[in-house]
Amino acid sequence: MSRTVIAAVVAVVIAALTAVAFFVTSTSIDDKVRKDAEAQLGRAYHVIGTVTDLKAIDAQNKAERLAGDRAFVTALKSESQLERGTQARLGFTKFTSNEKEGPAPDIIALVDAQGNIVAMNDVPSIIPKQWKKEGSNDTIIPALNVVLGNRVIISDIFDYQDRLMTIGVAPVIDPDAPVPANDPDGVVIIGAIVVAKAQTASEAQKDKALLGTEIAYYDGTRVFATSFTKTGATEEDTAKGKQLSDILKSGKIVQSSSQSVKVKIDGIDYYAAAIPMPRKTTNSKRMPKDYPPVTAGAMVLSPVTDVAGTAATIKIFIILLGAGALAISMLGLYLSHRRLMAQVDAVEQGVTDIINGNVDRTFRPVGPELDGLANGLNVMLARLLGRPEPGEEEFDDEGNPIIPGRVDFEEGEEKPQTDPDLAALAQETEPDYYKRVFTEYVAARKAVGSPDDVSFENFIAKLKVNEGKLKAQYQCRAVRFRVITKDNKVSLKPVPIFA
Repeated sequence: MSRTVIAAVVAVVIAALTAVAFFVTSTSIDDKVRKDAEAQLGRAYHVIGTVTDLKAIDAQNKAERLAGDRAFVTALKSESQLERGTQARLGFTKFTSNEKEGPAPDIIALVDAQGNIVAMNDVPSIIPKQWKKEGSNDTIIPALNVVLGNRVIISDIFDYQDRLMTIGVAPVIDPDAPVPANDPDGVVIIGAIVVAKAQTASEAQKDKALLGTEIAYYDGTRVFATSFTKTGATEEDTAKGKQLSDILKSGKIVQSSSQSVKVKIDGIDYYAAAIPMPRKTTNSKRMPKDYPPVTAGAMVLSPVTDVAGTAATIKIFIILLGAGALAISMLGLYLSHRRLMAQVDAVEQGVTDIINGNVDRTFRPVGPELDGLANGLNVMLARLLGRPEPGEEEFDDEGNPIIPGRVDFEEGEEKPQTDPDLAALAQETEPDYYKRVFTEYVAARKAVGSPDDVSFENFIAKLKVNEGKLKAQYQCRAVRFRVITKDNKVSLKPVPIFA
């Protein structure tokens, strides 16, 4: 298997494992994030139902306690406008000084039996007919119209001056008035108390801290207050409120259904569900059939994308981990290849030198991976050529091993000259040729004063290696060598034989 194929296989395996890890992790984390967001939404949905119920009951109770104060009876029965205001303020002051439970109402008002405002807490100048419908005896507050004609206490949601209000309305009864015999209630209603608390952005943010989710209060398709804030501020982000209004208009969210719906607000995914704002009454039978239906509600929104920030980080980490593993593996393969191939190249160069006739070549240490192979080749050559094995050789002053029985060969010419004794060399048998050349070589070395202890086997092995090299070079049938002495140096000259 080639190095390129190995690298490709490693890369594919790492990429596949990274993809599997990414897919499995993404699926499991996304599923967990979705379930956590839906579970958080479910908890918030039930809690906000309780919270809005408590707010309605609180408004109902405040109205009932206020209506029972004799100061308001005195104020309504007084003929003097000044006395009316004085008695009403006494009642308001007594209530606010003793009231310790829940948030203070934004509106506390005393209304007479005709629906005219007699007094309002902290409002010095009032408009008596402020709540009266033009051209009608009824008021703009449906709950007040019912209470002024019935012994019933109501808490409801009312859109007043661009604010969504939780209101409580209770009748003020004259305990001293004679009661008609045909009156089933046995009381005389002389007015009513109205308390109201606005659902503001500040209140929504408090509810968010309780719920752990975003919340929005709406009526119909109009959002009045949300817990969304601008980045780095406590100010309400009204732009997100407008987006919620558009979602309500689309009909995507169904009121009174706890089934979560996935919506996108300002690029962030949320699971949302809406619950109607409660309407409380002490006697539902006294409510007229044409009383306006409940259109106000509270919407809870559990963020998905924000919670999934950790999941996105893990996904990026897996991708980076896979890329890093791939880079490291490729670098490791490259470095291993470079280290190993340097040793292989050194051994291959030695083998090439031997093939080219340099049988005196030895293999030096190339590295821990191939040192064993280099030493084995040295042992093989030593035994084939009859020279000392590694560890037994002698070294010169430069540290090079001294190789006995060195045989010098002349370089083969590109166009060798015709040898006059070519026919005789071609007809000579191989055993006779080897014996004769060896004898002539040894005699020539002695004649020049440099006898050598080269063995016959070593000499013939070197001869055969060079013959094979030159046969390939000359493309001839055989190569013979002639002993030549020149400049007091003995060498072997090749003679190619083509026929």
